[in-house]
Amino acid sequence: MPSGHIVWDWNGTLLDDGEAMIGAVIAAFADAGLAVTVEDHQRLFTRPISVFCERLANGPLAAAELAELLGGFDEHYARALPDLALAADAESALAGWAASGGTQSLLSMCPHEVLVPMVRAAGITGSLRHVHGRSGEFADTKAAHVRAHLRALGDPDPARVVFIGDTVDDAAAAASVGARCVVYHSGRSALHARDHFAGSGAPLVGSLTEAVTTAHELLAA
Repeated sequence: MPSGHIVWDWNGTLLDDGEAMIGAVIAAFADAGLAVTVEDHQRLFTRPISVFCERLANGPLAAAELAELLGGFDEHYARALPDLALAADAESALAGWAASGGTQSLLSMCPHEVLVPMVRAAGITGSLRHVHGRSGEFADTKAAHVRAHLRALGDPDPARVVFIGDTVDDAAAAASVGARCVVYHSGRSALHARDHFAGSGAPLVGSLTEAVTTAHELLAA
């Protein structure tokens, strides 16, 4: 892999759904009688999602309460799903990396059975060596899934791998295997506040095209 390998994130990165995801969280909590703002989401977002929900609720949640919130999120997000599209420069970023001789794959915390049809419908499977979503056999963090993902790719040298994603979880997953990470921060629709990435060592960028350029720079350093 002369130009290295990119492991892309899906939600909030290749798929432009940050606003829809935050909106679904706000709506699910409103259904439960709890007020949540965009700023609350960005200030408190973390994984596992159960911990995030308890932060938003400002206290512990019973299993039934958590299930109701997660079910509400799924319902509200599903309503938004037909109107979602790839990020404006997603296809050009994928094509640019491929043209440089690099390979790429997708690792997401979206459930695998939901993720695969979405990626197929977006028409980008031909750009990706492997598509890997969350399964119940691992914990709800990307770091718990990343080694299985790299094994499926033939165990590339982590020093030649760059993760591109939008969360602290992406940066932690990359660090857990000795890879680098570039964080895409979309501003108002980002799941995290920018200061969550302080100390991560991961550069923050404002577009996927810039993320690919930064990945080249990291691998050339």
